[in-house]
Amino acid sequence: MTRILPRAATGFALILSASTPLATAWADEPPSRPPLRWDPAWTHANAWDYGLAGGGIATLGVETVLLQERSESPRWIGPILFDTAARDLFRATAQNVRADAATASWGLWFTLVGYPLVVDVPHAWLRYGPDVAWDLFWQDATALSLSGAADFALRDSVARLRPANTECLAQGGTNCLVGPEVTRSFPSGHVAETTTATALICVQHLTMHLYGAPWDDVTCASAVTADVAVSVLRMVADDHWATDILGGAALGVAFGWGVPTLMHLHGHTSRREPRDGSMPVLVAPVPLVLSHGGGVALTGLF
Repeated sequence: MTRILPRAATGFALILSASTPLATAWADEPPSRPPLRWDPAWTHANAWDYGLAGGGIATLGVETVLLQERSESPRWIGPILFDTAARDLFRATAQNVRADAATASWGLWFTLVGYPLVVDVPHAWLRYGPDVAWDLFWQDATALSLSGAADFALRDSVARLRPANTECLAQGGTNCLVGPEVTRSFPSGHVAETTTATALICVQHLTMHLYGAPWDDVTCASAVTADVAVSVLRMVADDHWATDILGGAALGVAFGWGVPTLMHLHGHTSRREPRDGSMPVLVAPVPLVLSHGGGVALTGLF
Protein backbone atom coordinates (compact mmCIF):
# COMPACT_ATOMS: atom_id res chain seq x y z
CA MET A 1 0.00 0.00 0.00
CA THR A 2 2.85 2.36 0.82
CA ARG A 3 4.17 2.00 -2.74
CA ILE A 4 0.83 2.30 -4.58
CA LEU A 5 -0.15 5.74 -3.24
CA PRO A 6 3.19 7.44 -4.04
CA ARG A 7 3.05 6.17 -7.63
CA ALA A 8 -0.47 7.50 -8.08
CA ALA A 9 0.50 10.89 -6.69
CA THR A 10 3.60 11.01 -8.87
CA GLY A 11 1.54 10.24 -11.98
CA PHE A 12 -0.82 13.07 -11.08
CA ALA A 13 2.12 15.47 -10.88
CA LEU A 14 3.66 14.63 -14.27
CA ILE A 15 1.69 17.29 -16.15
CA LEU A 16 3.07 19.99 -13.89
CA SER A 17 6.68 18.94 -13.59
CA ALA A 18 8.15 15.86 -15.19
CA SER A 19 11.44 16.48 -13.40
CA THR A 20 10.07 16.45 -9.84
CA PRO A 21 12.22 14.46 -7.42
CA LEU A 22 9.22 12.89 -5.72
CA ALA A 23 9.38 9.70 -7.75
CA THR A 24 12.97 9.15 -6.66
CA ALA A 25 12.26 10.15 -3.06
CA TRP A 26 9.33 7.78 -2.74
CA ALA A 27 10.80 4.85 -4.67
CA ASP A 28 13.31 4.30 -1.84
CA GLU A 29 12.71 4.25 1.87
CA PRO A 30 12.30 7.88 3.02
CA PRO A 31 15.05 9.26 5.25
CA SER A 32 14.17 9.57 8.92
CA ARG A 33 13.10 13.14 9.59
CA PRO A 34 15.58 15.16 7.49
CA PRO A 35 15.96 18.81 8.49
CA LEU A 36 13.30 21.23 7.25
CA ARG A 37 13.80 24.95 6.90
CA TRP A 38 11.55 26.31 9.65
CA ASP A 39 12.05 29.61 11.45
CA PRO A 40 10.82 29.55 15.07
CA ALA A 41 9.03 32.86 14.40
CA TRP A 42 6.65 31.09 12.04
CA THR A 43 3.34 29.82 13.38
CA HIS A 44 1.82 26.37 13.02
CA ALA A 45 -1.76 25.55 12.05
CA ASN A 46 -4.15 26.82 14.70
CA ALA A 47 -7.76 27.72 15.43
CA TRP A 48 -7.66 30.57 12.91
CA ASP A 49 -6.96 28.10 10.11
CA TYR A 50 -9.64 25.70 11.24
CA GLY A 51 -12.22 28.47 11.57
CA LEU A 52 -11.41 30.26 8.33
CA ALA A 53 -11.16 27.06 6.30
CA GLY A 54 -14.42 25.81 7.79
CA GLY A 55 -16.07 29.13 7.01
CA GLY A 56 -14.70 29.11 3.48
CA ILE A 57 -15.89 25.56 2.81
CA ALA A 58 -19.33 26.30 4.31
CA THR A 59 -19.63 29.46 2.20
CA LEU A 60 -18.69 27.53 -0.92
CA GLY A 61 -21.36 25.00 -0.10
CA VAL A 62 -24.01 27.70 0.36
CA GLU A 63 -22.98 29.41 -2.86
CA THR A 64 -23.01 26.15 -4.79
CA VAL A 65 -26.41 25.03 -3.53
CA LEU A 66 -28.24 28.36 -3.44
CA LEU A 67 -26.55 30.54 -6.04
CA GLN A 68 -25.07 28.41 -8.80
CA GLU A 69 -28.41 27.61 -10.46
CA ARG A 70 -29.74 31.14 -10.15
CA SER A 71 -29.49 33.29 -13.26
CA GLU A 72 -28.52 36.93 -12.78
CA SER A 73 -29.36 39.74 -15.16
CA PRO A 74 -26.10 41.18 -16.51
CA ARG A 75 -24.90 44.23 -14.64
CA TRP A 76 -21.70 44.68 -16.67
CA ILE A 77 -21.77 44.29 -20.43
CA GLY A 78 -18.92 44.86 -22.84
CA PRO A 79 -15.14 45.23 -22.90
CA ILE A 80 -12.95 47.85 -21.23
CA LEU A 81 -9.34 48.94 -21.64
CA PHE A 82 -7.53 46.39 -23.84
CA ASP A 83 -10.21 43.68 -23.71
CA THR A 84 -11.14 43.94 -27.38
CA ALA A 85 -7.55 43.84 -28.61
CA ALA A 86 -6.73 40.85 -26.39
CA ARG A 87 -9.83 38.98 -27.56
CA ASP A 88 -8.93 39.55 -31.19
CA LEU A 89 -5.41 38.28 -30.48
CA PHE A 90 -6.20 35.12 -28.50
CA ARG A 91 -9.71 33.96 -29.43
CA ALA A 92 -9.76 30.86 -31.65
CA THR A 93 -12.00 31.21 -34.69
CA ALA A 94 -12.88 27.51 -34.93
CA GLN A 95 -15.46 26.18 -32.48
CA ASN A 96 -13.66 22.85 -32.02
CA VAL A 97 -10.42 24.65 -31.10
CA ARG A 98 -12.27 26.74 -28.53
CA ALA A 99 -13.80 23.57 -27.07
CA ASP A 100 -10.39 21.86 -26.92
CA ALA A 101 -8.89 24.91 -25.20
CA ALA A 102 -11.65 24.84 -22.58
CA THR A 103 -11.04 21.13 -21.95
CA ALA A 104 -7.28 21.66 -21.63
CA SER A 105 -7.82 24.50 -19.16
CA TRP A 106 -9.87 22.15 -16.98
CA GLY A 107 -7.07 19.56 -17.07
CA LEU A 108 -4.52 22.12 -15.90
CA TRP A 109 -6.98 23.41 -13.30
CA PHE A 110 -7.30 19.97 -11.70
CA THR A 111 -3.53 19.49 -11.76
CA LEU A 112 -2.63 22.83 -10.21
CA VAL A 113 -5.39 22.95 -7.60
CA GLY A 114 -4.75 19.34 -6.62
CA TYR A 115 -0.95 19.49 -6.51
CA PRO A 116 -0.47 21.12 -3.07
CA LEU A 117 -2.90 18.69 -1.43
CA VAL A 118 -2.41 15.49 -3.41
CA VAL A 119 1.37 15.66 -3.91
CA ASP A 120 3.01 18.02 -1.42
CA VAL A 121 1.07 17.05 1.71
CA PRO A 122 1.81 13.29 1.33
CA HIS A 123 5.41 14.13 0.42
CA ALA A 124 5.79 16.21 3.59
CA TRP A 125 4.24 13.44 5.69
CA LEU A 126 6.64 10.81 4.37
CA ARG A 127 9.74 12.99 4.41
CA TYR A 128 9.27 15.32 7.38
CA GLY A 129 6.51 13.80 9.48
CA PRO A 130 2.81 14.46 10.18
CA ASP A 131 3.31 17.85 11.86
CA VAL A 132 4.66 19.46 8.68
CA ALA A 133 1.99 17.77 6.56
CA TRP A 134 -0.67 19.08 8.96
CA ASP A 135 0.62 22.64 8.58
CA LEU A 136 0.70 22.43 4.79
CA PHE A 137 -2.77 20.91 4.62
CA TRP A 138 -4.36 23.73 6.60
CA GLN A 139 -2.49 26.43 4.70
CA ASP A 140 -3.83 24.89 1.48
CA ALA A 141 -7.36 24.33 2.77
CA THR A 142 -7.65 27.88 4.10
CA ALA A 143 -6.26 29.62 1.02
CA LEU A 144 -8.15 27.53 -1.55
CA SER A 145 -11.51 27.60 0.24
CA LEU A 146 -11.41 31.36 0.89
CA SER A 147 -10.28 32.05 -2.67
CA GLY A 148 -13.07 29.91 -4.10
CA ALA A 149 -15.70 31.50 -1.86
CA ALA A 150 -14.58 35.04 -2.75
CA ASP A 151 -14.49 34.13 -6.45
CA PHE A 152 -18.05 32.76 -6.40
CA ALA A 153 -19.32 35.78 -4.49
CA LEU A 154 -17.67 38.28 -6.80
CA ARG A 155 -18.91 36.61 -9.97
CA ASP A 156 -22.49 36.69 -8.70
CA SER A 157 -22.18 40.26 -7.45
CA VAL A 158 -20.51 41.71 -10.55
CA ALA A 159 -22.58 39.68 -13.06
CA ARG A 160 -20.39 40.44 -16.07
CA LEU A 161 -21.51 39.02 -19.39
CA ARG A 162 -19.05 36.69 -21.14
CA PRO A 163 -17.48 37.74 -24.45
CA ALA A 164 -19.40 35.35 -26.71
CA ASN A 165 -22.73 36.34 -25.16
CA THR A 166 -21.84 40.02 -25.44
CA GLU A 167 -21.19 39.53 -29.15
CA CYS A 168 -24.48 37.64 -29.48
CA LEU A 169 -26.39 40.61 -28.05
CA ALA A 170 -24.49 43.09 -30.21
CA GLN A 171 -25.54 41.15 -33.30
CA GLY A 172 -29.18 41.26 -32.31
CA GLY A 173 -29.47 37.74 -30.96
CA THR A 174 -32.54 36.84 -28.93
CA ASN A 175 -31.26 33.72 -27.14
CA CYS A 176 -28.03 35.11 -25.68
CA LEU A 177 -28.68 34.84 -21.93
CA VAL A 178 -29.35 31.14 -21.45
CA GLY A 179 -27.97 29.55 -18.27
CA PRO A 180 -26.55 31.00 -15.05
CA GLU A 181 -22.91 30.95 -16.16
CA VAL A 182 -23.26 33.53 -18.95
CA THR A 183 -23.11 36.40 -16.43
CA ARG A 184 -20.27 34.98 -14.33
CA SER A 185 -17.32 36.21 -16.31
CA PHE A 186 -15.53 38.44 -13.76
CA PRO A 187 -13.26 37.36 -12.25
CA SER A 188 -12.11 34.22 -14.03
CA GLY A 189 -12.77 31.38 -11.60
CA HIS A 190 -10.25 29.09 -13.28
CA VAL A 191 -7.48 31.66 -13.01
CA ALA A 192 -8.39 32.72 -9.46
CA GLU A 193 -8.07 29.15 -8.22
CA THR A 194 -5.03 28.10 -10.26
CA THR A 195 -3.20 31.28 -9.27
CA THR A 196 -4.07 30.62 -5.63
CA ALA A 197 -2.57 27.13 -5.97
CA THR A 198 0.47 28.47 -7.84
CA ALA A 199 1.15 31.09 -5.18
CA LEU A 200 0.81 28.43 -2.48
CA ILE A 201 3.25 26.15 -4.29
CA CYS A 202 5.82 28.91 -4.76
CA VAL A 203 5.56 30.32 -1.23
CA GLN A 204 5.79 26.93 0.43
CA HIS A 205 8.60 25.59 -1.74
CA LEU A 206 10.75 28.71 -1.85
CA THR A 207 10.30 29.42 1.86
CA MET A 208 10.35 25.95 3.39
CA HIS A 209 12.49 24.19 0.74
CA LEU A 210 10.29 21.09 0.65
CA TYR A 211 12.24 19.31 -2.11
CA GLY A 212 15.68 20.90 -1.92
CA ALA A 213 17.64 22.70 -4.63
CA PRO A 214 17.05 22.94 -7.53
CA TRP A 215 13.68 21.20 -7.38
CA ASP A 216 11.80 23.84 -5.42
CA ASP A 217 12.68 26.44 -8.07
CA VAL A 218 11.72 24.03 -10.85
CA THR A 219 8.38 23.24 -9.21
CA CYS A 220 7.52 26.90 -8.73
CA ALA A 221 8.51 27.78 -12.30
CA SER A 222 6.46 24.85 -13.64
CA ALA A 223 3.42 25.98 -11.68
CA VAL A 224 3.74 29.55 -12.95
CA THR A 225 4.03 28.28 -16.52
CA ALA A 226 0.94 26.11 -16.14
CA ASP A 227 -0.97 29.01 -14.56
CA VAL A 228 -0.12 31.30 -17.48
CA ALA A 229 -1.24 28.55 -19.84
CA VAL A 230 -4.62 28.41 -18.08
CA SER A 231 -5.01 32.16 -18.53
CA VAL A 232 -4.25 31.96 -22.25
CA LEU A 233 -6.50 28.94 -22.78
CA ARG A 234 -9.46 30.69 -21.14
CA MET A 235 -9.12 33.50 -23.68
CA VAL A 236 -8.53 31.11 -26.59
CA ALA A 237 -11.79 29.41 -25.58
CA ASP A 238 -13.49 32.86 -25.58
CA ASP A 239 -14.77 32.29 -22.04
CA HIS A 240 -13.26 35.45 -20.53
CA TRP A 241 -12.13 38.98 -21.23
CA ALA A 242 -8.51 39.84 -20.47
CA THR A 243 -9.60 41.94 -17.49
CA ASP A 244 -11.41 38.88 -16.11
CA ILE A 245 -8.09 37.06 -16.24
CA LEU A 246 -6.27 39.86 -14.44
CA GLY A 247 -8.99 40.04 -11.78
CA GLY A 248 -8.74 36.30 -11.17
CA ALA A 249 -4.95 36.47 -10.98
CA ALA A 250 -5.09 39.31 -8.44
CA LEU A 251 -7.54 37.36 -6.29
CA GLY A 252 -5.35 34.25 -6.49
CA VAL A 253 -2.20 36.10 -5.44
CA ALA A 254 -4.04 37.76 -2.54
CA PHE A 255 -5.13 34.43 -1.06
CA GLY A 256 -2.37 32.09 -2.29
CA TRP A 257 0.40 34.39 -1.10
CA GLY A 258 -1.46 36.15 1.70
CA VAL A 259 -2.70 33.16 3.69
CA PRO A 260 0.57 31.24 4.13
CA THR A 261 2.75 34.36 4.34
CA LEU A 262 0.71 36.67 6.56
CA MET A 263 -0.76 33.95 8.76
CA HIS A 264 2.24 31.64 9.12
CA LEU A 265 5.50 32.06 7.22
CA HIS A 266 6.47 35.62 8.12
CA GLY A 267 8.97 37.21 10.48
CA HIS A 268 12.35 36.05 11.66
CA THR A 269 13.50 35.11 15.14
CA SER A 270 16.20 37.40 16.46
CA ARG A 271 19.53 35.69 17.17
CA ARG A 272 20.33 38.22 19.90
CA GLU A 273 17.11 38.53 21.87
CA PRO A 274 14.65 35.85 22.90
CA ARG A 275 11.09 36.20 21.71
CA ASP A 276 8.77 37.82 24.27
CA GLY A 277 5.97 35.37 23.53
CA SER A 278 3.50 38.10 22.59
CA MET A 279 0.84 37.33 20.02
CA PRO A 280 1.41 38.95 16.61
CA VAL A 281 -1.25 40.97 14.83
CA LEU A 282 -3.24 38.73 12.50
CA VAL A 283 -5.37 40.11 9.69
CA ALA A 284 -7.23 37.61 7.52
CA PRO A 285 -9.86 37.80 4.75
CA VAL A 286 -13.32 36.35 5.37
CA PRO A 287 -15.91 35.72 2.61
CA LEU A 288 -19.42 37.08 2.97
CA VAL A 289 -22.60 35.81 1.30
CA LEU A 290 -25.07 38.62 0.53
CA SER A 291 -28.42 38.71 -1.22
CA HIS A 292 -26.85 39.26 -4.65
CA GLY A 293 -23.66 37.28 -4.23
CA GLY A 294 -21.25 38.45 -1.58
CA GLY A 295 -17.91 39.99 -0.90
CA VAL A 296 -14.81 39.84 1.28
CA ALA A 297 -14.28 41.39 4.72
CA LEU A 298 -11.15 41.65 6.86
CA THR A 299 -10.98 40.44 10.42
CA GLY A 300 -8.12 41.03 12.85
CA LEU A 301 -6.75 39.60 16.09
CA PHE A 302 -4.52 41.85 18.18
